[in-house]
Order: sequence, then C-alpha cells, then structure tokens
Amino acid sequence: MDMSAKQFLTDWFTELATSGFDSEVFLGALSDDLVWTATGHSPISGTYRGKQQYIDNVYAPLDARLQRWPRAEVVRIIGDSDWAVVQFHGEGGAGVNGTEYTLDYCWVVHVEGGAITEVIGYYDQSKVNDLFA
Repeated sequence: MDMSAKQFLTDWFTELATSGFDSEVFLGALSDDLVWTATGHSPISGTYRGKQQYIDNVYAPLDARLQRWPRAEVVRIIGDSDWAVVQFHGEGGAGVNGTEYTLDYCWVVHVEGGAITEVIGYYDQSKVNDLFA
C-alpha cells in the first residue's frame, strides 16, 4: 500500500530542504502524467498536462529567471489517503533582475503510485509577474 499523501509530502519537503532544492529531488517526485495547474494570472498560469509540459511552461521559465530558488518552509500539511494540502513559505529567493522572490504558497496535491500526479497551486502572482518584468 502506498504511503499517504501527507507522509509523502512531509518526506519530500524534508528532502528538498536537506538538498537545498535539488532539481532532481523536485522533478523526480513528479509523475510523467502530471497535471499541474498554476492558478491566477501570471506568465506561468495555466493547466499543464504531462511532466514535460510542466517543465517547459513553469519550471524552466522560473529557473531561467531565478538567481536563487526560495527555500520552502512548511507551515502545515493537511490530508490523508491520496490528497493533501501543503501550505509553505518560500524564503530567500532572488530573481536575476534583482527581484526579491519570497512568497507564500498553498498546493493541493494528489499522490498516487509513489509520485505526484496532480497539483493545484496558489501563490503570490504579483511576485511571479515581477520576476518576469
């Protein structure tokens, strides 16, 4: 039996913190058939189907504009079974354009088969817009 989504996310965020946000740790947890929705109105907003579409439209554009990814500091993880909600603060991020990139996130996450299969992400869209300005 798979571990609960809450336990999966607890372990994953701990590993991300320990690794200093290693891209292999981050991307390695995502299912190939991932569905990722970045809510709101920013250059990365939309629903992306498949891990590669997410990388091309969200991860890679952010990575290109970030001098330093923010450190994820988990506030709480709520959930059981295969869905969980993680509220976290991204601390210390910086854009290559000089933008300070510290912001709060809330992700609704589905975990199945030991991988993240769906994310609905809520975040400070003005911070993302500033990063792309």
